[in-house]
Amino acid sequence: MKISFIENMADKLFRNKVRGKLIIYFTLITFIMGATSIYTFDSARMLISKFDAMFMNDIALNELYNDLNSVQVNLESYLSTRHSDSLRDYSKSCVALRENSQKIKDEMMGSESKLLLKDIRNMIETYITEADLAVNAKRARNINDYTNHFLEASKIAKYIELYINKLNMQQLQENTYRYQMISKRISMIQLLNITLIIVMIIINIFLSIQFAYYITNPIIKLSHYADAISRGNFDEQEVVVDSNDEIGIMANAFNRMVASIKSYIEQLKESAQLESKLKEQEMQNLKMRNLLKEAELHALQSQINPHFIFNTLNAGAQIAMFEGADKTCEFMENVANLFRYNVRNIEIPVTILEEVTNINHYIYIIKARFGDKIHFLLELDESVMDVQMPRLILQPIVENSLIHGVGDMEEKAIIRLKTAKKDDIVEITIEDNGKGMDEKTINNIMQSAKQDTTSFVHRSKGNATGIGLNNVISRLKLFFNREDVINIVSSPGKGTKVIIRIPVNKNNEDLEK
Repeated sequence: MKISFIENMADKLFRNKVRGKLIIYFTLITFIMGATSIYTFDSARMLISKFDAMFMNDIALNELYNDLNSVQVNLESYLSTRHSDSLRDYSKSCVALRENSQKIKDEMMGSESKLLLKDIRNMIETYITEADLAVNAKRARNINDYTNHFLEASKIAKYIELYINKLNMQQLQENTYRYQMISKRISMIQLLNITLIIVMIIINIFLSIQFAYYITNPIIKLSHYADAISRGNFDEQEVVVDSNDEIGIMANAFNRMVASIKSYIEQLKESAQLESKLKEQEMQNLKMRNLLKEAELHALQSQINPHFIFNTLNAGAQIAMFEGADKTCEFMENVANLFRYNVRNIEIPVTILEEVTNINHYIYIIKARFGDKIHFLLELDESVMDVQMPRLILQPIVENSLIHGVGDMEEKAIIRLKTAKKDDIVEITIEDNGKGMDEKTINNIMQSAKQDTTSFVHRSKGNATGIGLNNVISRLKLFFNREDVINIVSSPGKGTKVIIRIPVNKNNEDLEK
């Protein structure tokens, strides 16, 4: 019921939109002036609190001095008379002395004052201890002990009084400095308040002019437009009013009235423009069909060339076998197997075993080129070899390690491939001891992969597959439909480690679908 009442009031208030704008304008002015007043009040309150804090410690130190004298007087009274009232007053004075010493705040003290306060608190504890020993010795009627302890307590009390006076002087100096700073702050606040008042006056004048212009300018434009139309000048530019209030509604209605007179001419222009756009669209469609045909032709050529090269390699391997060149035959067979694997449909998934077998062919070819310059280490978990993954994932990563990681090393270059299962995740790690890369390069690779998630066959130059790390990362993320399938760990001079995480269960479910 209450909400409905508020909604009705708001509807009545803003139904007349000009009235609503006036209300908003005056509310805004009131808010600005109120905010300025609140700021001024808060600044004054803050300064008063700082003044209070400056003198609270002075009052507390005076109370501490009085409490110390009270303890000393009550102690002397008890030691002289052994009266129970003196002992009770002594105990109360000790409690008050301890409490007041802890009430003194050191937040606004300098380092020297804090050290003096710490010494005073420590001496108070020592003083109370000596005084208690004197009281206990008095109870035990041990004259020498209570005399010695009383003298020691009195000596400490004098030191406490001396340190309290020092702290008072130090506080006086610090408070004088704070007072000067607060005085400067007050001057700054006064200047700021004057500035704010001037700024508020300027803003009010500016808003008043703007609001008056906003209200009257559309009316002036509309009157000029109506005068031009009344003289038969239909080429006059329409009145543009950027508002939805009554003035805007009136201007729009007048514009529609003028537009209805010129509608026939506008319809002819629109028909001509539509015909031009249709012709342009037809030309674009024709161009698109030509591009598609050209792409189909290139696709057929890319299928013919690999099969021709593959058949040629097989023929060369057979010739080498007949001639007894076993190493040449084995080399060409590995090249043929590698090429056969590379030209298959990249979108058909394979097992980890097939990927590793392809890596073995690749390693044989690389060893034929580089000999013992590069060492390949395989650490394989046989239980994960049947797990499915996208084709041509491992070879581009190994090629990247070879080209960009250990390619410039003359000796002791190592590339390690390791498979392992951890719970429902199969981890494939490709690691090298090459020159590594910095964090910026890693971030660029991962970011580029995010921007290229729609491409399955994006090619890059520099390796056998023509597939870069960006393409590998994109295909892995799309295949497994998750972001955390690959991680790159590297730093300059410390090699690179690429970790592929294959979710086993999710992988199998997707393949079944």
